[in-house]
Amino acid sequence: MNDLSDLDRLSALAGIESGWWDFFGQWRHVPDETKRHFLKSMGLPADTPEAVRSSLMRLEERPWRRGAPATHIVRLGQDAPPIPIAFPESTQHGRWRLLEESGNILTGEFKTSDLPQTGECWIDGKRLVMRLLPCPEPLEFGYHRLSVELGRGEATETSLIVAPTMAYVPDPLMNGGRIWGVSTQLYGLRRSQARGYGIGDFSALGEMVEAVAQLGGGLVGLNPLHARFHCQPDRISPYSPSSRLLLDAIYIDPEVEPEFAHVKPMAKALEDRRLAAEAAELVDYPEAALLKFTLLEAMYAYFREHHLGAHHTSRSKAFHAFVKEQGAALENFARFQALQEHFQKQADEMAWWRRWPESFRSPDSPDVAHFAMENAERIQFFQYLEFLADGQLGRAAAKARQTGMVVGLYRDLGVGIPGDSGEAWSLQNALALGIGVGAPPDPLNLKGQDWGLSPFNPLALDELGYAPFASVLRANMRHAGAMRLDHAMSLIRLYWVPEGNEADQGAYVRMPADALFAVLALESQRAHCLVIGEDLGTVPDGFRERMKAEGLFAYRLLPFERRHDGQFKRPWEIDSQALTTPGTHDLAPLIGWWNGRDLDWRERLNLYPRPEVAGHERHARSEDRHRLIGALVERGELDPLFPADGTLTPSQAGRLSLSVHRYLNDAPTQIMMAQVEDLILQEEPMNLPGTVAEHPNWRRRYARSIDDWSMDGLVQTIARHLSHDRPSVFPGKNDD
Repeated sequence: MNDLSDLDRLSALAGIESGWWDFFGQWRHVPDETKRHFLKSMGLPADTPEAVRSSLMRLEERPWRRGAPATHIVRLGQDAPPIPIAFPESTQHGRWRLLEESGNILTGEFKTSDLPQTGECWIDGKRLVMRLLPCPEPLEFGYHRLSVELGRGEATETSLIVAPTMAYVPDPLMNGGRIWGVSTQLYGLRRSQARGYGIGDFSALGEMVEAVAQLGGGLVGLNPLHARFHCQPDRISPYSPSSRLLLDAIYIDPEVEPEFAHVKPMAKALEDRRLAAEAAELVDYPEAALLKFTLLEAMYAYFREHHLGAHHTSRSKAFHAFVKEQGAALENFARFQALQEHFQKQADEMAWWRRWPESFRSPDSPDVAHFAMENAERIQFFQYLEFLADGQLGRAAAKARQTGMVVGLYRDLGVGIPGDSGEAWSLQNALALGIGVGAPPDPLNLKGQDWGLSPFNPLALDELGYAPFASVLRANMRHAGAMRLDHAMSLIRLYWVPEGNEADQGAYVRMPADALFAVLALESQRAHCLVIGEDLGTVPDGFRERMKAEGLFAYRLLPFERRHDGQFKRPWEIDSQALTTPGTHDLAPLIGWWNGRDLDWRERLNLYPRPEVAGHERHARSEDRHRLIGALVERGELDPLFPADGTLTPSQAGRLSLSVHRYLNDAPTQIMMAQVEDLILQEEPMNLPGTVAEHPNWRRRYARSIDDWSMDGLVQTIARHLSHDRPSVFPGKNDD
């Protein structure tokens, strides 16, 4: 007898876990209301017992009614699993047809009696038999379409994804080599001679690549470059973008484009404002946007007049080729940008596409198509911006290849997008709207976290052949030799929060891990892009082992690399198939961590759940300083009398930074990243989790220009130590 209710059975089939263990060791049962909310977002109504039964029947009968799975996964090099096909009982013969991604067609015939039977079911008064069809061979990597005759003129189709056994790893790393690099926040970079518009740009990235290559580094790490909201420049978090499929146009350097020569008088009129913005300590995003887009709009006008239309210049051909290559993703995003701009002019609250007139809420509607025709120039302007951004990023990547870097650019893919974003508007059929992604409660977030990001709907992804997931990967592996997968546990499961509820009312939803890992491996191999999985926080059992087997590198931060007794791990105890670094954007830089600047901010802004927690954190930080000194002294990196309390002098801060980098360099980890913040001894954090406008998140610029800090004695010394054991160029390196 099955004691589970229909709602529980439906939830389990949809991947909703019944509960979870919180940080305090308590089992948190998922309320029925949360399950109903999640199911509705997946397209499975569950408001009433009748609706639950109907949705349950639909989900249970789906493989029988489809006739074949929506998607079938094959890992080349492993035995290809047979494909379950539901045939009418009377079917005796059949044919299959495989349309390969290349356009090649394979065909075959079979007798159903030769196929093993695994089950039977009555649907609409007809008896169906499930049989196993051998997977067609030989197969090539890619996304293929398989159609199978079911008899009586009926046929079914499945997406057949053939993927490699693991993700791409560059030859030097595959052979045990070790490299190092520098990570940066692109918006914070300063170019030489105050060239810039108050924010780092792709030209600064080119300078950064050259500087790191000269220091001996093999990669340059970046914050997410995802497109933000053009008409809402104050929405600045790179982890909450409008689209992960396109680039943030604010990073364009107008002055390196040929059209800039024709807007120089306008640029000269803006020179005083540009210099003031460039000299500022913090990025003023609205001001930077105004300065840049004023010029870019004029540049587009010239481009349109002199390169498009009747003119067929090489530049117009390159633009049209780019637009064609980017296809629907670019077209939809450009339309969204124009529509959002149009409706926001009517009222600020109309910036959210769910508040637009009903006929504009779908990218495929006739009204959207009509709007696109009437506003073709504006839409083309947004395509022009992406053309420039992609070209400039591509040139920075080419510069990395020319210097002989093993990896080159190391990009960052955020875990999701907000529900009011352009990506959400264009991919509504792939998302679970009305849901937020977050994290369960912990000691510093007793109510949990809701990041306000919309997750992929796992049921919809399967029906769509995982194309939306593949597109996001492809976009962020473009021009990259490595990609960081933010919150990599999303390959296995995600913590969902119902819209309008407290975060502790959430639950974990299982994701189709086998398919996601396969698509990740396929896109990684095609792009020759190493994948680093950010595996911090609550990690499911066996996940890190799965990552390693799939060829993904782990993410190891010094503050979290601890033994069971709280002591810092010694270098030899840290994983080898990993990237290690002193910190990340969500932590205070090394010197700021030592001096407790993050704790100062948290106390000043009343971010602690209880007043006494501040004292506990300061005591714990003091203990950690002593523990770190002990570990560094043991390795001969610090004097035992190195001060553990109080603010460090510049000389002491430099000694600590050098010691920590040498310490991590002794670890067997194959990739080590130094942060610009730690090289220039910055104290202030770039981001303070738990804040939005209270702290200058994503706005802090580095105090020194790239050419200044890269020639600094401390930086040169750290680089020499790292380069000794981690060369940037290896004999026989694969230069693809």
